[in-house]
Amino acid sequence: MTRAVRARASRPARASIVAVAALCALALAASGAAGSASAAVGVQDATGVPLPSAAQVQASRATAATTAGRVGALEAQLAAAGVRADRLMQVVGQAVEAYDGARVSLDTARSTAAAARAAAADARAQAAESRRALGRFAAAAYRSGGDLSSLSMVLIAQGPRDLIARAAALQSIGDSRARTVESMRAAQTYASLMDRRAAKAVVTEQRAATQVAAAKSHAESRLAFQQQQVAAIASQRETLVRALATARHTTVALERARQAGLEAARVAAVRRVAERAAAAAAAKAEADRVAAAAKAAEDARAAQLARDKAAQDKATADKAAQDKAAQDKAAQDKAAQDRAAADKAAAGKAGSDKPSADPTPSPTPSQTASRSPSPTPTPSASTPPPAPAPGPVPPAAGADAAIAYARAQIGKPYEWGADGPSTFDCSGLTMRAWQQAGVSLAHYTVSQYSETTRVAITDMRPGDLVFFSSSPDIRTIYHVGLYIGGGMMIEAPYTGENVRISSIWRSSLFAAGRP
Repeated sequence: MTRAVRARASRPARASIVAVAALCALALAASGAAGSASAAVGVQDATGVPLPSAAQVQASRATAATTAGRVGALEAQLAAAGVRADRLMQVVGQAVEAYDGARVSLDTARSTAAAARAAAADARAQAAESRRALGRFAAAAYRSGGDLSSLSMVLIAQGPRDLIARAAALQSIGDSRARTVESMRAAQTYASLMDRRAAKAVVTEQRAATQVAAAKSHAESRLAFQQQQVAAIASQRETLVRALATARHTTVALERARQAGLEAARVAAVRRVAERAAAAAAAKAEADRVAAAAKAAEDARAAQLARDKAAQDKATADKAAQDKAAQDKAAQDKAAQDRAAADKAAAGKAGSDKPSADPTPSPTPSQTASRSPSPTPTPSASTPPPAPAPGPVPPAAGADAAIAYARAQIGKPYEWGADGPSTFDCSGLTMRAWQQAGVSLAHYTVSQYSETTRVAITDMRPGDLVFFSSSPDIRTIYHVGLYIGGGMMIEAPYTGENVRISSIWRSSLFAAGRP
């Protein structure tokens, strides 16, 4: 093939190569454009549905995190609203009980003032009677001649004996007059003292009345503020619940139910904490009791050992003394025998020098000394076993009557400062309940705490009183209920509620008392 022919044959081949290169370039350009498009709208799955891009996923995660944070904040606000409502209720309860306490103080001041006024009136009457008696005495003395009576006595006397009798009578009259004057002065002094006491009692009564008025005004303002805040909290809770429903894409009803469940869980958690605290206190009390019993038993054993040792030491000392006495007696007997033998030898020698009848030999004293038997030590008594643990304490007398009365009041409205028969506050209900059993309690929680005997929460019996406080200080006790068993009590709770049966397990559970 010639060069011209080869040149013509290679032209179509180069054209084909150029065409393929152009097609490849177009394909690459198309693929780049497709890649850019896929980055913008996402990749499709096998069914042709577009998938989210990395940016969309990241944005969705950010939105979810924001929503979760918002939900958490809303729930925290709901929980804080519940705590704030509880605190407001405690503040109102303290104000109401302060009013009840002021009324108790006023009743006491009124009784004291009435008694002081009566005593002052009696003292003034006695002083007036003493003044009248002195007046009668003065009038009688004036009619009898006054100071001339002593002279007339001398002039009309019928002799020395009559004179002595008249002088004694005059002396008696003078003594009577002195006693009358002294009695009047004492009566006036006592009346003045009683008047001052009555005046002080009246001032105390007026001060107590002022305190009652102030306590009533404070309680009214606290109650009004609490009701205003409760309404605001209820509105806030509703707004928060609706916001939660929107954030979670649920219904408001579902969120309300969920919040009710959370509130029930919160109450249950508080109850568990209170139960654990009560159980821990009971365990400590039991451990202290067992330790005290063990110490008492150990002390008893030590005392018994000391008594046994003292008895043993005494027995040993008695035996040593008896042995010493026996040895001394044996020595005395031996000395007597020696003296008798010496006397006999001397008598025998004298007889050999001078004949005489055979003397009758004196009997030889016994050398055996009797010994008193040593006393056997008294066996020590066995150590007494520790005292058994006290059995369960029965309910207080009259508890059935108190509980029956309280049950009959269930459903009646709460009214602060009221003690029946149609409305009650907490201490008014417990006061009236125990009044049915013949037990007198003041219409004041702090006084009822002082008027009852302390019992452990775990040792409570039906009829006991359950006290609630905002701090360990008894002056902050703001609520009381009547325990009926099973962790439940009858209570007059707060304004807007009725007398009801409730659980005692609250974070403010303070103490229990037995009337």
